[in-house]
Amino acid sequence: MKRLTVIFFLALIGKIAFAQDTAYVSHDKATALFFQGPVKVLGSQSSKYVITDKGNGVLTIKAVASNFKNVTLSVQDQSTKKVYSIPVAYSYGRAGRRIGYGMTLVRTLVNNRPENTEEVIAQQLASGKRADVATHEKTGGIKAWINKVSLAGNRIYLRLDLRNRSNLPYGIDFVRFYIRDRKTVDRMATHEQEIVPLYSTLRSRTAVVKDHDVTKVFAFKRFSLSEDEALFIEVYERSGNRHLYLQIRQDDLDDIKVLPVPSRAALTLAAN
Repeated sequence: MKRLTVIFFLALIGKIAFAQDTAYVSHDKATALFFQGPVKVLGSQSSKYVITDKGNGVLTIKAVASNFKNVTLSVQDQSTKKVYSIPVAYSYGRAGRRIGYGMTLVRTLVNNRPENTEEVIAQQLASGKRADVATHEKTGGIKAWINKVSLAGNRIYLRLDLRNRSNLPYGIDFVRFYIRDRKTVDRMATHEQEIVPLYSTLRSRTAVVKDHDVTKVFAFKRFSLSEDEALFIEVYERSGNRHLYLQIRQDDLDDIKVLPVPSRAALTLAAN
């Protein structure tokens, strides 16, 4: 009898639902959900939002209706069989975030090995002063710059600089990147292509104090933009609303700066 009870309990483990923090969504911002591996959405989907499976354990979710009450999204990890019960609610101000599930955190999805090519190039781009600024934005005493886009091999690199002139420290919650048609109105912005950095120098709990600057570099798989498209970069403040919104357009990629790929000797030196 005890053995049967144990077997029955083990059979149920794969169906246990793990409660999660609320995923906030809106019409014009896609919220990204990251899992350890491929996932499956269980049950019928709500008509209040649209889910897109990006593959490799990444889902994006966007609102169709507005100001709806909490609904629950059930997602099963196909490898572990864990079921995540995720509350979904409408909130314009809190939508557009990246949320990690399981042991996966959004900031650890990138490859941070010290010996890789991306690290060497990131160090090169982060050194020295800003030059060839492609775009900039400011709000609430915080200013952001994106330097001229760089290309090395099949990787595109962006350098982001942030400066704080306010008395209030600026904690970086996360940075979001996606490609969208510039001419599409907000309520029809359903064709967003979320892109995730392959490498990033951004670490958790990064904060910019008064009269200080920080520089972060992001590496992406090579991509292109049509004449009407732009790469949207959104910097979100932790526990605040001083968010920054920047754009990289096609002409910025036309004028891309080409960098040599580091040799094996340079990679070995960087790893030591």
